[in-house]
Amino acid sequence: MSSIKKNDIFLLEEIVKKNFSSKYKDSVLGVMWTILSPLLMMALFTIIFSTIFGRNIDNYAVYFLCGWCLFQFFTSSISSSMDALRGNKSILQRTPAPKYIFVLGAILSEFLNYLIMLILLVIIMFITHATFHFPIIFCSIIPVILLFVMIVGLGLMLSIACVYYTDIKHLWTVISMMFMYASAIFYPIDIIPEPFRGYMMLNPLYWAIDQFRCFIYQGTVPNWINLINLLLLSLIILIFGIIVFKKYEGNVVTKF
Repeated sequence: MSSIKKNDIFLLEEIVKKNFSSKYKDSVLGVMWTILSPLLMMALFTIIFSTIFGRNIDNYAVYFLCGWCLFQFFTSSISSSMDALRGNKSILQRTPAPKYIFVLGAILSEFLNYLIMLILLVIIMFITHATFHFPIIFCSIIPVILLFVMIVGLGLMLSIACVYYTDIKHLWTVISMMFMYASAIFYPIDIIPEPFRGYMMLNPLYWAIDQFRCFIYQGTVPNWINLINLLLLSLIILIFGIIVFKKYEGNVVTKF
């Protein structure tokens, strides 16, 4: 991948704007769905988990949103990355634009949605009188950055893979559901019996969510070994994604 030039930055900005606006095109409420969707899911899982199952989690709304925001960022970014090249084939067939820009643009547009959901999280924390654990709360950016790095690596690989095999998009629908139930988003991990709990804790998305909750929800420093593991895994996936992308990007146009 070539170094980012001024024209590439302009193209990246335009792609982010296009992807962000097109997501809510023809929708009456538009970008408000970024706030309404997690609110409705929060209300649903509060009723199901707290009332029907009789589980009592302190400030369930904040607990749930900490996990749901990251889960949505992860799954939506991967899904958008899969269409980043094939969805812009008309542009790629006409211009020599750097192909990775389209993948990065897709991920950044979803990151904007994530930032909007974070505003909702802060509002809910105020409403529910949650404790803002200063200054440790600012460290919550660490797992978010590491997850972003991982997403870029996965996005680069899957954008190429979907050019060759479009069935991967259908498979991702099932895999994303598995991630939702295996990341302890709406339930505490301690209700899962061993040895299944140990298997679930191998999920890197769970690492990011758990570390984010430590900083935001609990006001504690997460296990540094887990942070280092997430850092190393994210860097490995990013490097592998770049290698795969560079190897196959030259044949992308011929596969459309």
